[in-house]
Amino acid sequence: MVPFLVDTSFTELSMWLALDGYNVIAEMTGEALGRLDLEAEREELNRLLVQYRRLSKNRLTVVYDGGRALSGEPRNYSESGIKVTFSSAGQSADQLLMRMAHQYGSGLTIVTSDREVVGAAERSGAIVLASGDFVQRMLLVLSQDEGLGDEEEGSANRRHLTRKKGNPRRLSKKERRRNSRLKSM
Repeated sequence: MVPFLVDTSFTELSMWLALDGYNVIAEMTGEALGRLDLEAEREELNRLLVQYRRLSKNRLTVVYDGGRALSGEPRNYSESGIKVTFSSAGQSADQLLMRMAHQYGSGLTIVTSDREVVGAAERSGAIVLASGDFVQRMLLVLSQDEGLGDEEEGSANRRHLTRKKGNPRRLSKKERRRNSRLKSM
């Protein structure tokens, strides 16, 4: 197993997001991955992420399954400040994201919709953001740059299904941490 190399040139940025690339593509398109031209979809996602990074100043790493990569593509490369990584043979993007979460813990925000990755990332202390939530936030930031976006409505009215002691309006520590991280995006 090759260790994930850290690029220390991003120390001035506000947050490090590690995205499950194919989860985000599936969320954006609403299509099954088997029906898509994956190379074109990866290029489009990377183009949007470059614009998003320029506006948000967040550090972005996109992880794709290496099994779906074209044979001519390099395994790791940077594109206008976005680190693009394909998992190695015999390893999925999910496994690489879980390893990154274990290695970097609370310094990392994982963007995925896979339950196994969510559980492993949370156990490691990493913040988890659903792919759909990230896509909405990214498109909001991009539309505001174009002058088309409206003010985002707050989501403080979350309903809790478990009975808690104390202030019923106060979010759990996990949710407060997640919201804090989201506000800085």
